[in-house]
Amino acid sequence: MTEEACCEPGDCKTARLNIGAVLLAAGKGARLGGRAKGAIEIAGEPLLLRGLRILSEVGVDEVAVVTGHYHSEVSPLMAQAERLFDDDRLVEVTQPMADHAQADSLRLGVASLSQEVDAVMVLPVDMPALTRGDLVALIGSYKHADPGIEFVGPMVGTRPGNPVLFSRRIASQIVQGEGDFGSGAWRHQRSDWLLEWQTDNLHYLADIDTPEDLDGWIQ
Repeated sequence: MTEEACCEPGDCKTARLNIGAVLLAAGKGARLGGRAKGAIEIAGEPLLLRGLRILSEVGVDEVAVVTGHYHSEVSPLMAQAERLFDDDRLVEVTQPMADHAQADSLRLGVASLSQEVDAVMVLPVDMPALTRGDLVALIGSYKHADPGIEFVGPMVGTRPGNPVLFSRRIASQIVQGEGDFGSGAWRHQRSDWLLEWQTDNLHYLADIDTPEDLDGWIQ
């Protein structure tokens, strides 16, 4: 991981986290009128490549991109992204079900990461405002959280944001289909291992769900 995400021994969970990331790009984009979000260009850069670029800049150790709907439009972008990562650090997995929920894609992506990762970051593809610094801040909040905290998600006021970061143990539960991960319901459980990280950074909320959202970015 990057130098900014490190801390002195004893001050956080570990001096260095091996972080895997899941970039969710399998959605149907129904509220957007049926579009491949990953292929939408903001400032001349497809959202899928933007997400992979900032993950590369923050130094994640491996990335799984989950594609599904509009695979033929999104998958060709993966070839362009290979320059961002060393061999075997970037994989694409395709959601085989025509009708699937985000929890299905989450499970598929997490299962595609190696057993070597200490923590997993999940990033939706439709968040154009996020920067390298935003991801570094999230990693820092996770590393400096109390030892019992295993799942950190940004909370802007009363609104939950993304991405989120969680432990290997939580990742194993997701792969096994345990809990409500991926549905949003987990953030209402108030489990002891959950930290709602308070921040005023609106980047964690900015996504492209509707034509109105997209208009705000392309005007």
